[in-house]
Amino acid sequence: MERMDYLQAVIDSQKTPIEVFMGIQENKDAFEVVDVRIGEPEFLKEKIVGAKQIPLMALESRLNELDKSKLIYVVTWNAACTLAKQASILLLNHGYQVLEIGGGNEAWKAMGLPMQEI
Repeated sequence: MERMDYLQAVIDSQKTPIEVFMGIQENKDAFEVVDVRIGEPEFLKEKIVGAKQIPLMALESRLNELDKSKLIYVVTWNAACTLAKQASILLLNHGYQVLEIGGGNEAWKAMGLPMQEI
C-alpha cells in the first residue's frame, strides 16, 4: 500500500500545465503562479505569463507578497527539479494552499502555453 499512497500523493500535489492554464482562464483572481527557479540571469530568460519570480532561497522572507486566500501554483525548471517541492513544503507549513505545476516551465513551454520574456 505504500506505493499506492505515494502515487496518490503525487497526483494530489500537482496539476498539469493545461489544467493550470484552463483554471487561470476561468478565474485568474483565484490563483497565483510563483516561479521559484534559482539561476543566473542568462538562464532565466522567460517565465510563465504573469508568474511572480521569487527564488526559493528568498521565498520565506517574501511570503507577504502572496495572498493566502488564493491557490498558489509553484513552478520550477522541469520534472526533475525539486525546487517546487521544497517551496510547496515551505508554503504548506505557513498555511498556504499550494500545488505544483507538473513538468515545470519546460512542460508548460512544450505544450505551447504562453510565456513572457524576463
